[in-house]
Amino acid sequence: MKKTIALVLLLPILLAGFVSCGKKEKNDLLTLKYNYDLSEYIDLADYKNIPAEGYEVVVTDQDIEDQILMSRSYYSRLNDVTDRGAALGDTVYVDYIADFSSDEVVTLSEQGVELTIGAGHMPEDFENHLIGALPESDLSFDITFPTPYYQAPEYAGLDAHFDVHVHEVYWQELPDYTDDFVRAYLGYESCKDYEEKTRESLLESYTNKYLIYIADQVWPVVLENTVVKKFPEEELNEVYNQRLEFDKAYCELLGMNFQTYLEFYYGTTEEDYYTTVKQESEDRIKEEMIIFSIARLENLSLSEEEYQKGAEEYAKSEEYASVEALEAFYDKDTIRKTLLTDKVIRLVAENADVTIKY
Repeated sequence: MKKTIALVLLLPILLAGFVSCGKKEKNDLLTLKYNYDLSEYIDLADYKNIPAEGYEVVVTDQDIEDQILMSRSYYSRLNDVTDRGAALGDTVYVDYIADFSSDEVVTLSEQGVELTIGAGHMPEDFENHLIGALPESDLSFDITFPTPYYQAPEYAGLDAHFDVHVHEVYWQELPDYTDDFVRAYLGYESCKDYEEKTRESLLESYTNKYLIYIADQVWPVVLENTVVKKFPEEELNEVYNQRLEFDKAYCELLGMNFQTYLEFYYGTTEEDYYTTVKQESEDRIKEEMIIFSIARLENLSLSEEEYQKGAEEYAKSEEYASVEALEAFYDKDTIRKTLLTDKVIRLVAENADVTIKY
């Protein structure tokens, strides 16, 4: 699947952490002041007004209707369909594999997906092909993803071939959509209140996905155009040695000699492995210096409130039971740096020179 530069809450790999470069003072856990200069190490690229292609972010009335249907569906009663194929409004359980015509996106697959036909979980053309499907049947069809496609902008306009296996089909006995239902089950005062809050929530979600879409275009430009004059040797060696120590410790745990381990897990020779690790370490330090430099120039920091909110969202998205559980796995400083990286990449995306294409 296409590699996407995601904002950090959607990109767990960034929790590998960052090591500070250059000289700096000890800072409060939740506030980084960046009162040190990295200009001796890098010539920072222009990070504002980078050209990008975008789209209008709009929450439609149909989006709200889809959310209403999803909420009613959640509290519905499911009944087996035995005498007909799937119909609009039915719930189906499917596995699917999608092959894309694009060179950048290869395949997409999921198993055990529950979706309500017509609720907008998938593109309309996809859901329409499920109408008439029987339990334990197989379907094969082609669709073109809509433009725009807010749920996953990277797929907008792409052609895809789907192979789908339908496991089960149910018809839903939906509760009436009334103020009483909204108060009792959704926690809102009225249908109007629910719809207003839902529109705000969708707009926030769509905007976040839009910024990810823009960041995917502009952040690689910042990385490519920033010139490293020299690397801070202490920090570079620390990152390099951490990687070596991890692989060698894991190799010993498996009871393998190092060359066999490298061939089995990396498909490489020991000489090529050291070269690759050195390059990866340099790439990591370069990105770290860029993040810190932009944060310092823009006077960006992370408040305790921002830390708590970001950590809660991350814990939820990655299925940790609580922030405390997240912090037991990743130290607070690593989480803080990850959230600050999110803030920096968001700023670069927000300041892009966007041409609206659709």
